[in-house]
Amino acid sequence: MKYQDFYDRKRGLEEFKVLRGKLNDVLENPRGQTFGEVFRKIKKQAGEGDLVAQDVVAYFYRDGVGRMLREDYLKYMYWELLSAAGGNQFAIDKLQFFLGYAYDQIVNHPDFPVLQRKNDIDEYNYIYIIGQKICEKLVEKLAISAQELASSPDRFRPYAPEHFRDLRNTIDRALPEVIEEMTK
Repeated sequence: MKYQDFYDRKRGLEEFKVLRGKLNDVLENPRGQTFGEVFRKIKKQAGEGDLVAQDVVAYFYRDGVGRMLREDYLKYMYWELLSAAGGNQFAIDKLQFFLGYAYDQIVNHPDFPVLQRKNDIDEYNYIYIIGQKICEKLVEKLAISAQELASSPDRFRPYAPEHFRDLRNTIDRALPEVIEEMTK
């Protein structure tokens, strides 16, 4: 999976608010469609590669929605990683804390000036370029498929330290490959 273009942060935020608003409206004023019906449609869009839908689906999996959608930390992270790997700057922004030490590893790498030059990195875009590269590699290493994720059954899987450790270990394995690819 290789992406080149970015989905502008402002556009991503605005479209995220609209799509999230559709789900919130159904929760607040159930008229006709249920939350589950609307969520399944948005999840289908996410499975087809819609970066904003992926971000919105991640948002709702993070904490779940009462009895309508179970909290699932791994689905939350996987959808967010997919959206960021696709170049959604708003999703990349949300993952900055999670990826922070990986950014440090790359920025402090002895070959960083080469990486900057070869990847057109500057002080304004480094969060997005490096973040997207890391997320692309994580999606690859974790074998995350939007179609499979969209069709997988929901289950209750709240945050647990072992989930974070596993994701962190995947970052550790991915970093050398990210740096190598960025030097080519």
